Amino acid sequence: MDLIIVGANKIGEYIVKNYSQFGLRHRIVGFVDENADLKGKKVAGIPVLGIPEDILLQSKVAVVLAIPSAYEKMALVRKLAGNSNLEFPNLFSSGSWISRDCIFGKGNIILEGSLINFGTLVGSFNFFGTKCSIGHESVIGDYNCLEEEVNFGGFSILEGQITVKKGAWIGQGIRVGKDSVIEKFAEIKEDVVPNSSVKK
Repeated sequence: MDLIIVGANKIGEYIVKNYSQFGLRHRIVGFVDENADLKGKKVAGIPVLGIPEDILLQSKVAVVLAIPSAYEKMALVRKLAGNSNLEFPNLFSSGSWISRDCIFGKGNIILEGSLINFGTLVGSFNFFGTKCSIGHESVIGDYNCLEEEVNFGGFSILEGQITVKKGAWIGQGIRVGKDSVIEKFAEIKEDVVPNSSVKK
């Protein structure tokens, strides 16, 4: 099956350059991007085919959402919901370690060096940057973005639509409410209510 990457950006470029890590049999045919001026150009040797809505013209295609923004992802998934022929594979780097009993939704991206411990439940359309560590029996909702080197203690919960920036540390048994932002290198030792911004 052909595969299209949404987002002609650094994440998309990383996926193309390291595609062999993810063990997919799909053939990358191009990018789509909200920036219409990119149409016809190439990123990492792969052509930009047009804007994301162009995906709807594909009769059957796999889609990878290389978009860091939870809200942009959510909006696009809603737009594409009418096309039942689309697939959203999970991308697991061969350089990551994921316990066999973890359960995943769809459309997740897990980059090299990340570790997800046993009993963890992961929803859909999450992004895990390089060298993230997720403790045992955690729950990760939908549309979360964890930048590189995030550490997350066991029995903890990310409700959804949360951005956790580089080097942040979240203690064991912590619940982080929806739509929150955990800034770089912040240390979280107590629950975070929804719509919070927590700095170092």
